[in-house]
Amino acid sequence: MKRVLKTEQSVPASEAPGRGEAGTPFDDLGLTVGTGEPLAHHTWLGVGGKAKYFCEPVDLGALGRLVARCHERGIPLRVLGGGSNVLVPADGWAGMVVRLSAPALCAIDVNGTVVTAGAGAKLVHVVSAAVQAGLSGLEMLVGVPGTVGGALVGNAGGRGGAIGDCVRDVSVMLPGGEIEVRTGADLAFGSRWSNLDDCIVIGCRLELDEEDPDLLTKRMQKRWIVDRSEQPSGVRTVAMMFKDPHGTSAESLVSQSGARDFRVGEASVYPAHANYLVAHPGCTSEDVRELVEKVRARVRERLGVELAPQIELW
Repeated sequence: MKRVLKTEQSVPASEAPGRGEAGTPFDDLGLTVGTGEPLAHHTWLGVGGKAKYFCEPVDLGALGRLVARCHERGIPLRVLGGGSNVLVPADGWAGMVVRLSAPALCAIDVNGTVVTAGAGAKLVHVVSAAVQAGLSGLEMLVGVPGTVGGALVGNAGGRGGAIGDCVRDVSVMLPGGEIEVRTGADLAFGSRWSNLDDCIVIGCRLELDEEDPDLLTKRMQKRWIVDRSEQPSGVRTVAMMFKDPHGTSAESLVSQSGARDFRVGEASVYPAHANYLVAHPGCTSEDVRELVEKVRARVRERLGVELAPQIELW
């Protein structure tokens, strides 16, 4: 069942016109819009160029005005979450990049067995809030980086389940700035996939189960330790390359294919955890892109398996 609401399009006094960069298509909307924002420091890999336009809306009304204007003017728009699986090209993004970092878009609320979370909330914070409230169903996601919005779009999962298993409904924003609430048959979740790629996710409600908080905390801590042991340590500029195929792991396939030691420029496969790549100092976006394709081709040639990228190539 879908419910569509109109966002408030008036400009609040606290966002008086004139705060955006002069000469942008957004100057009359009362938004703070930057130009030429370097995107490298917004992603884990730390590579890539600039965004033509960049905005962190203060609330849903501001986001609605921004989205509607981009739609009207044909300006491509992307939402950037935690940046853990994003590769920005060297020449940047010739459109609008939005970060949902404002408090109004990152709120977390627990009411009974229902957790309501904004798309900009960090997933680990939502997991912790649920566990502290004695609610189970999300603790297996404690080691997954990023935001709630990204987790929903990619149906983030761990051993024991995925976030889509707990979703009651998802609030999204349509191209015209309207808000739609999707539930039931309007939602579809699969392995690292959802049908939420035609909109901007702005929040969700998750239905969880009651359980003893102490037992949940211990289970969450154990999951955290295991996840950390399976990921690169001591390096910050890393990204997971591929999704796990059904019945096996991408890491085992990369190792079996002989691609564990692959390197392109300053990007290399992390030998101890072969489904991760590391961007060394001086690495470029093209180094990363070529390495991912080189590893993918080796697995295809040697093992006959077509790996699906986990990293999002802009």
